[in-house]
Amino acid sequence: MLRWQRHKRILLCALALIVWADIAQAQWVLLARRAIGRVEQMSQTSQDGKTTYDTATVMVEVPVDRVYDTVQRSVRAAQGITITNEDPAARRIQFTNGTQIAGIQAISFGDNLTQLMVSSAHSNAPNPPTSIIVERIIATCKDMNVECSRAP
Repeated sequence: MLRWQRHKRILLCALALIVWADIAQAQWVLLARRAIGRVEQMSQTSQDGKTTYDTATVMVEVPVDRVYDTVQRSVRAAQGITITNEDPAARRIQFTNGTQIAGIQAISFGDNLTQLMVSSAHSNAPNPPTSIIVERIIATCKDMNVECSRAP
């Protein structure tokens, strides 16, 4: 009898943990959905001032494979861009224009929820790529018939 009660308690605890995890995941997805189409960006310079790192990200309601395929086509078609590394399994592509390096990754958050993340590094380039990155993200969204805009 004691053994059955112990199993019952363990089963109830496991069930409660599973339900709690599903609720937490659902809240995360709900939060992500509120940010859909809003391109966020950040720029940071190293302490010595020689290198600047730029990052931009957007959530889109598009399957991750479609996002990655669109990005891949866009990078391959871009003039003056050389692909330096490609990892289709991770949906990541890295490239350079000779003076700046960048990488793009498409990350799945569910069936039709994808985060597109772009990062770049450059050494005192005359034209910081942050605005270029954001414009490319917006153009990629347009290619997928998705509305994206800069965050306020």
